[in-house]
Amino acid sequence: MSSGDLTRRRREAQRRNPAKVPKTIDYQNIDFDVFGSLLSFYIRSVNIVVSQDLDGRMESFGLAGGTGKISAILLTGANPGLRPSVLAHFIRKDRSAMGKLLEQMETEGFIEQRVSRVERRARELYLTDKGRSVVQKIREVIKRQDDDFFAILSPSERDTLLSLLRKVYETYIDMVPNVD
Repeated sequence: MSSGDLTRRRREAQRRNPAKVPKTIDYQNIDFDVFGSLLSFYIRSVNIVVSQDLDGRMESFGLAGGTGKISAILLTGANPGLRPSVLAHFIRKDRSAMGKLLEQMETEGFIEQRVSRVERRARELYLTDKGRSVVQKIREVIKRQDDDFFAILSPSERDTLLSLLRKVYETYIDMVPNVD
């Protein structure tokens, strides 16, 4: 890569996320060791950047910071009566983290837990009026964020990336979410 390309890429990175780009010019010569060839490195790194970008867009809803809030609202809204363990499975939360997330979502008034009528020991999740009132707005914001963030990809590249990530998701999680 030429020095002109590096300068252009650095300016573009600063424009997208000025607080995250190091002030020193020396960072352009960092040896990434084995990370340069690891999919997991890029997936983790991009996940962090996507999450930070989305957090900025979700602040006005009180849903920024931490993971799982948006998923909890949308999956509960689409599946009234969803069990916390099922939600935890699909958003990859352990029991402790799921408990904290649900407690926070209840305190903020988005979700309520009810005792199951079928199995008295089980709990079920439902959206509150506040939760239901933000569902469509959240969908719009996350779809726009997804389109904006991945606008650097051609439609074909985006389809390929989505297909590959869905394949990995299905292999290691359980099943691929339905596409609307």
